[in-house]
Amino acid sequence: MKETTTNSNPARVLIVDDMMVNNAIFSSMLANFGISCDLAESGQECLDMCRKKTYDLIFLDHRMPGMDGVETLSRLKDIFRNTGTETPVICHTADEGKNYISLYKAAGFADVLIKPIDPGKLMLMLMTYLPGGDYALSSDTEKKKRIEKELASLPTWLKNIPQLDIKSGLEHCDTAMAFLDTLLVFTKSIKEKADYIEQYANDENWPLYLLRIHSLKSIARLIGATSISAKAADLEYAGTHQEYSLVRALTPALLDEYRSMQPCYDRLISSDGVTIKNTNYTVLFIGDDSGIIGRGITRALEDVGFEVILIPDIPEVILNHRADSNIVIYYPSGASDHIKVISTMLAEMCRDDEKLLCLAGEPLDITTAQDIHGKEYISSVYPRPINLDRMAADISEYHYTHWGDEQTRTILVIDDDPDFLHIMENWLSSLYNVDCSHSGLNALKYLDTKRPDLILLDYEMPGMNGEMVMQKIRSNPANERIPIIFLTGMNDKEGVMKILEQRPDGYLLKSLPREKLLESLFSFFEDNNNLRFNQFL
Repeated sequence: MKETTTNSNPARVLIVDDMMVNNAIFSSMLANFGISCDLAESGQECLDMCRKKTYDLIFLDHRMPGMDGVETLSRLKDIFRNTGTETPVICHTADEGKNYISLYKAAGFADVLIKPIDPGKLMLMLMTYLPGGDYALSSDTEKKKRIEKELASLPTWLKNIPQLDIKSGLEHCDTAMAFLDTLLVFTKSIKEKADYIEQYANDENWPLYLLRIHSLKSIARLIGATSISAKAADLEYAGTHQEYSLVRALTPALLDEYRSMQPCYDRLISSDGVTIKNTNYTVLFIGDDSGIIGRGITRALEDVGFEVILIPDIPEVILNHRADSNIVIYYPSGASDHIKVISTMLAEMCRDDEKLLCLAGEPLDITTAQDIHGKEYISSVYPRPINLDRMAADISEYHYTHWGDEQTRTILVIDDDPDFLHIMENWLSSLYNVDCSHSGLNALKYLDTKRPDLILLDYEMPGMNGEMVMQKIRSNPANERIPIIFLTGMNDKEGVMKILEQRPDGYLLKSLPREKLLESLFSFFEDNNNLRFNQFL
């Protein structure tokens, strides 16, 4: 049995499929919705797991060797009757199964999900069958509001660039600041990378051409350059299938569109462009930010270099932002019962995640917030009138004392694309020490003297590819226990199967939004406590 849990969503989901690659892809899709799952590869394994644990939802493949889905469902119903549970079981089956939906439902399945899975239909089923399904809608609505707010903060000229779907870019990068950082990295290297692609096509150096195209596909998607990403994906497919005449015919159109974004970089770094603040650490500020005190706290922290993430004191929203920072400030307000609920939740969260929890606000509200089980996990209080300078200095000292370079987890990112390395460093450095290696050979030299807590490894690299790098690392007894997660743009079945055959400690897509990437890394460190990762994310 393979198991993982997330702290952002308590739903318990089981996927049953005899194909490992299907399980990996399906569980990755659920991870995009913030849901972790258990995996079973046979009907018998499913029954054994359901005798030990109760699930909120089960996705059960029909066509499996031995005990098929219908027979497994029949035996599951016996287990449910004996345990007094009512768990919805959804049949997920191949395309031809759409002709037998009524038969599957008659057999007792709650619903049918057809492969390949439509993310929209999957979300609808999660909202329909998971307990508290309106939470998914609430979280999605909250995220849309936040994206709209971030969108409004961007300059008008940026919204008029036809090659950019800015909303898509923000959804991947999570904040306007991260989006601008990523866009700057992308546009800065346009001339150099476009010239390389053109040269490799002219020289018919197809292995290096495909590596460049693959990289462009992934990074273009991150910033919302969807048309460029789609063209690159088409060219990658054509090149992989040796349709080189088609590659020659389509490459000029891609390069024209790619190069047409060069003026965007000039505008970004010009005086009338955008000033990008490079913050190295964050604070999660929970409470009403509209008042003068909330604004004062935010300004004071920003002045000493913190990025302040402002969210309301709503449990679901707090859980969605759990991975954003190791420092939490709660400004309690409202009814006493509400304050105690939020305070208890935050104290438990900060205890489990080893976060710093501070209270700021009215003395009476702070007293109420401290009247809870777990009050010992509240590190500091700042009753009004707040000395903002002292508060900012304290938070800075706490940061360096508790999460200085010696104690912060270190992640090594290995990728041949310097732009992607830069983006990962920007995205992750607020929570982790991030070291970067541009090749497998460079990474192996790094590992001669350092031991990261995790390696994020690209699969497709020139010379020594990801598979070879992982074999080299694990062949060294000094490094064999370092967890390795493939962070790659490969998402086709053949590519995924190739990666899973190497048995890495995890598998994540480069197209994963920043928020989901941080959540996945948080879950890795939290669930495994620096031990080897048992779950394909």
